[in-house]
Amino acid sequence: MTSQTAPPRRPFHVDRGVSLHAWLRHMRDHEPVYFDTTMNSWRVLRHADAVQVFSDWQVFSNDMHRVMPAQEFKDGNLSALDPPEHKSLRGLLSQGFTPRMLAPFAGRIESLVVEILEELEEQGEFDLAAGLAYQLPLNVISELLGVDRDGREVLRRCSDAQLTLSTDDPTDDAFIQNREKAMREILDYLRDHARERRTRPRDDMISRLVHAEMDGRRLTETEIVNFSVLLLLAGHLTTMGLLGSMVACLDEHPEALAEVRADRSLLGNTVEEVLRYLPPVPDAGRVTNQEVTLGGAAIPADQFVLISLTSANWDERAYPDPSRFDIHRTPNPQLAFTHGIHVCLGAHLARLEGKVALDVLLNRYRTWEVTGVDWYENNTICAPRRLTVAVQRHT
Repeated sequence: MTSQTAPPRRPFHVDRGVSLHAWLRHMRDHEPVYFDTTMNSWRVLRHADAVQVFSDWQVFSNDMHRVMPAQEFKDGNLSALDPPEHKSLRGLLSQGFTPRMLAPFAGRIESLVVEILEELEEQGEFDLAAGLAYQLPLNVISELLGVDRDGREVLRRCSDAQLTLSTDDPTDDAFIQNREKAMREILDYLRDHARERRTRPRDDMISRLVHAEMDGRRLTETEIVNFSVLLLLAGHLTTMGLLGSMVACLDEHPEALAEVRADRSLLGNTVEEVLRYLPPVPDAGRVTNQEVTLGGAAIPADQFVLISLTSANWDERAYPDPSRFDIHRTPNPQLAFTHGIHVCLGAHLARLEGKVALDVLLNRYRTWEVTGVDWYENNTICAPRRLTVAVQRHT
């Protein structure tokens, strides 16, 4: 294959057979870094090359405005900043996302899971993707931010506008207008929210961000609002993918389901293997600050680089027998949350939601069976859009 070979015109992230991963394996062996003419970007497919990109922010920048000038909201958006701005801002923002800070929230997450399932069970056979997987992370983020029920409708509309990336033509005028309207609505709502918290703080994330201080620096209003939007979009869609894929994977691998049911110490391992096997976000982007050679390819400066997390997480060089779903896999250096200084700030929260949700499902249901599944078909998210399940409660 030449450097101009284009990937298959099909979902790049979910493999319901063998063709996609067979193609990725061939490319990892023969052309691990190549120019994708359909995306006008350089694709990185091997695990080691992905780690190098994520580790070297001086060469591979997160500030992609040079190649994506229409990219929204930069101030407060950790995913678009490099040091030194990134280090200072992340230090402030991370104060509310440490495992110690999030641990007391586990009980509330459990209550939310139970509330959602009780409502879903009234339907008999129910759609777990539209129910638990969609609702739980949205409710968790809403409570973290201190958003009331009316505000959650605003957050929901913003997330729904992002999810239309999976079904609509992103160049369509109606799509663009709907997405821009939803973004304006959420930005205005959170701006008013942050202003109120300056004079009337509560026990929520926005209040802590408003009053956080590090080395004499406080976050601006724009930074607080933009970070809150980033938390909503990244935290909701990523965890939604994790929860849906987790149930689907365990249904397809009943031996793993039986093992984690019998031994709850495997909850964390199970979440990690789902993240490796079906990373919720298939790709991560960077832009080159200078010419660089990677995987035998010479990449010029100011080029968009797409790291395939799907491919890196199935790289035989990093994982023995990567096609095997193995909840005992150790070590498991999966890259679903990327790596290095830009590793996902909400990774601890997503893992916590995954472990708590799975524990509740196992405690509540003697069996579950997936009776129907459809996947989002785009390069933006790997998640079931429909996941109907039939369950049997413990007696």
